[in-house]
Amino acid sequence: MKKLTVILFATLSLILSACGSPEKSRKALYEGESLLMEKGDFAAAEVKFTQAIQYDQQNYQAYYYRGCSKFNRALFDQAILDFEKALELKPDYYDAEFALGRIYSIKQDFDMACYYYKAAEAHGRQNMDDYVRSCR
Repeated sequence: MKKLTVILFATLSLILSACGSPEKSRKALYEGESLLMEKGDFAAAEVKFTQAIQYDQQNYQAYYYRGCSKFNRALFDQAILDFEKALELKPDYYDAEFALGRIYSIKQDFDMACYYYKAAEAHGRQNMDDYVRSCR
């Protein structure tokens, strides 16, 4: 009986730890946003966003902001992965689409830039005229 209790407790602990913690994720997200926007500490912000993702792998905003941190450090290929993950979790997330458009524009892949700019506009991002004007 004692062995069964230990096994059940261990199993329950694993299940609860796998569920994550949306509250801890939000806290890490807010801390990261502060580091990113108020202090401009992109590397420290990235650490906080990674923590937010570890607590809740469905936190699309944490992926987006981690991508922003990487973007600001010119880690474009890594930022693309985070923005794409944010879009996988929230397909109409126009901020991530716009960010992808900016990266592809910097990389001079104008077809991809236009694709994402148009998607952002279609999903409701305002003031896209200057970005989509030169798109076919």
